[in-house]
Amino acid sequence: MPYGLCNAPGTFQRLMERIFGDQRFHSLLLYLDDVVVFSSTFKQHLERLESVFSRLREHGLKLKLKKCHFFQPEVKFLGHVVSASGVSTDPDKISAVRDWSTPSTVAELRSFLGFASYYRRFVQGFARYAAPLHKLVAKLQPHPNRNRMGRNATLRDHWDWGCDQAFNTLRDKLISAPVLGYADFSKPFVLEVDASGLGLGAVLSQEQDGGPRRPVAYASRGLRPTERNMDNYSAMKLELLQLKWAVTDKFRDYLLGTKFTVLTDNNPLCYLRTAKLGAVEQRWAAQLALFDFTIEYRPGVCNKNADALSRLPAPPVPVSMDEITSGIFVPAEIKSVVVSPSVEIQAIDACPTRTRANLQLLQAEDPVLKAFLALRGCRRCRYHTPAG
Repeated sequence: MPYGLCNAPGTFQRLMERIFGDQRFHSLLLYLDDVVVFSSTFKQHLERLESVFSRLREHGLKLKLKKCHFFQPEVKFLGHVVSASGVSTDPDKISAVRDWSTPSTVAELRSFLGFASYYRRFVQGFARYAAPLHKLVAKLQPHPNRNRMGRNATLRDHWDWGCDQAFNTLRDKLISAPVLGYADFSKPFVLEVDASGLGLGAVLSQEQDGGPRRPVAYASRGLRPTERNMDNYSAMKLELLQLKWAVTDKFRDYLLGTKFTVLTDNNPLCYLRTAKLGAVEQRWAAQLALFDFTIEYRPGVCNKNADALSRLPAPPVPVSMDEITSGIFVPAEIKSVVVSPSVEIQAIDACPTRTRANLQLLQAEDPVLKAFLALRGCRRCRYHTPAG
């Protein structure tokens, strides 16, 4: 693969996924030419290595021995250290943060925020510490109708005590980032959620090896301008928004197909079954119907993790068109669809989802759609009938 081509990384990644697609996330991790083979026993590791070597040999790919490391207790992968104890930040990468000087231009500040955001899952309350810095970048960013200096603007006249405190605190938090646990999909997850007038917060954790719950990831974001309007967003609606965001957007890959428990300090959210929902809430409930979970009430004094994240002032989040969806179809093999629904799943069927087969059956029984489908079928037959 020649270097310098703009489509070279994507092409090579597709090649590697074609070779190891069935083994990815099952016995190995894959990113371009970095392949991490993992296993739980020595014998299993030998078998998986032999399988990898066989695939490479079959497709004519070669390995450079000096770049290979075998039987390592921990490895560095994409800026992270992966070991038996969990996932942590790469000390070599974080050492650069320790000596990072105070940014003097917008470009330098953006560079720091981009680096820090890559490790935001390790920092509880990342949105709080980064909020003054994001606000400063938004203030100095170029605008077509305004006279602003842009990315090369100096920060000397705008850098205040709050920005300096945020920069130093965020840097210290990255240096002392905790080790996050691995997600064990054979065990249930616990999702702690909370919302406030400042933002949304969530903590995904799991009980492992009989010990206390261990955090798997942190998440938080600020409210959009429309979400800050308390006339349109009641406390119940804001908590439901937080639940929808955490489950369907932030931790979807973790939670889809597994059973989990939601802990909230909003008692009305536990009665979602009998609540009278508006059109927006029904749409959110329909998206949540794909997941298998139960909701438990926990007082706010005991919900400190998510509560602290939700009260962190963060920059407003712009509206994305990707969030406007008309419907979601899930393969039948997803476990959360075929398992017996829990009470909470039945509780949010005010706007139920239907499978593709159900929709086709209902369309065939509808008198209007039935005539339309018959007309479309006749046209297809006419267009595809071979000439005699």
